[in-house]
Amino acid sequence: MFLKELNKDEANAFLNLVSIFARIDNEFAKEEKALLDEYKEELGLVDSGIKEMVYEDIIESLKSSSDRAKRIIYFELVGLALVDGEYEDEEVDFLEKIAAEFSIPRAKRIAIANYFYNFTDVYNFTTVDAENNIELLKEQAEIIL
Repeated sequence: MFLKELNKDEANAFLNLVSIFARIDNEFAKEEKALLDEYKEELGLVDSGIKEMVYEDIIESLKSSSDRAKRIIYFELVGLALVDGEYEDEEVDFLEKIAAEFSIPRAKRIAIANYFYNFTDVYNFTTVDAENNIELLKEQAEIIL
């Protein structure tokens, strides 16, 4: 939703971080693969344009990013953690590590997690007013980022 705000280096680092994160539970679910493909499409990157990075280089690369860019990345990682319907301990630990690296306050982390739980509630509640629900979710995401 907000990935287009990332510059090219941030986008590359983000995709590498997503790849690492998606495999953290030793399983690369089809939902995670599909979401990774959506990220690439949204960012306008193809596999040949993605420079592979290790975790330490990703974090070093993102240290100079704005707080908003870091929150966007964290926000998307939380969504990825929940996309396969599982929220494993390894994923929680990884997200906590990223939050610490990015200095994301606890209140902001809780707001982001609540957003995704609210998203599920709104999405499952009704499809009759889907456009209004989507707009509401976008507004809520903008507020927490």
